[in-house]
Amino acid sequence: MEPQGDVVNNICAEPNSNSVPTFSGVSSQTEIKVEKVQHTWTVKNFSHCYQEYLENFVYLQRGDEQLTWSIKIYPKGNGENNKDFVFLCLNRVVNSNAKSAKIGFKSQFKLRTAENKDIEMRIHPNPSHSDYVSYIKRDVLFPQILPRDLIIVNVEIDVAVETITTTAEPIMFESTNCEQQLVEDYQRMFRDNMLTDFLIRVGNREIRTHKAILAARSPVFEAMLKHADTEESKTGILNITDMDYDVIHEMIYYIYCGRCQKDISDVATDLLIAADKYRLEELKTHCEKFLVENLTIENACTLLILGDLYMAPRLRQRAVQYILQRPKNVTHTPGWENIIKQHPDLITDIFNQFDKQSSTGVSSSVTTISGASLDIPGVPGGAPPPTGL
Repeated sequence: MEPQGDVVNNICAEPNSNSVPTFSGVSSQTEIKVEKVQHTWTVKNFSHCYQEYLENFVYLQRGDEQLTWSIKIYPKGNGENNKDFVFLCLNRVVNSNAKSAKIGFKSQFKLRTAENKDIEMRIHPNPSHSDYVSYIKRDVLFPQILPRDLIIVNVEIDVAVETITTTAEPIMFESTNCEQQLVEDYQRMFRDNMLTDFLIRVGNREIRTHKAILAARSPVFEAMLKHADTEESKTGILNITDMDYDVIHEMIYYIYCGRCQKDISDVATDLLIAADKYRLEELKTHCEKFLVENLTIENACTLLILGDLYMAPRLRQRAVQYILQRPKNVTHTPGWENIIKQHPDLITDIFNQFDKQSSTGVSSSVTTISGASLDIPGVPGGAPPPTGL
């Protein structure tokens, strides 16, 4: 069977006609349906385990067929070379009479303490005898689970159970741009103060708006305006004293039109803060993307702090990566001194990222940050990645 895709049918004109041929098409869509399997396995008195491995099973019922996976915990590895590691292994169990001998699935382990705190594990890149393997050094694990001596293994498996392709005949419309017309109508409503019912004051300047639009776009405005006992709901006025007019005006314009009115180079950081305050996730993402694309040696530390304080994870992560790539330059900026004095927790995060990067690179590297020399091995504790699983 030929692969399904766009099919174009040429509707020819009648003989001797001067009309131009027109075209119609058929569209198709393929969806891979996925079912999620979750299983929690609690092991008590784990440090006393004397067996070579512990085993448990996860099941997914599909009609009259049952899909099965085996989970194994190796407390002391699977051999002399791996005895210092704890392994978590997952394998698909296939019966000889199973209909679905081959299925697609993705899996992951999450290891937690008795207090439900995450324990960081590493993923084996190329396990030879298992579908999925995570591991951690014993001397790293045990201080985290003692004295209660209990581990919680959460297994998540995403199973591709069915592939469905559908086709649809085209619906012919006269070419229009409804979204653009909608944006233009909202621009005009905002620009011309059409039937406004709410006033925002920033300093000695005013922005006239509509309660319904603000509430529909921002959960903060919704909570503010739907409750009759708030000052803003009673007076129809919001006074903003902690942000500049240009920032607030740009934010309100985005609320109405879903886009920025002008270049945000000068207000991107303040606009991200405003978007975070009023929970405008689309605008916050827009600002975050702009700042990520405009990282420099001079602003990397400032933007790292911004991403950390205002929960902008992509900006925070990219700023850390940027600093790691240019440590000698960035650590001589005033922003770095500010991080050391005011945000020491970020220094810890940067050092942790050094450890993670080195574990996927060469066997060891020596890097100096702010006068501290770190010898970072390829995997935790200086041991080579375990083999044989």
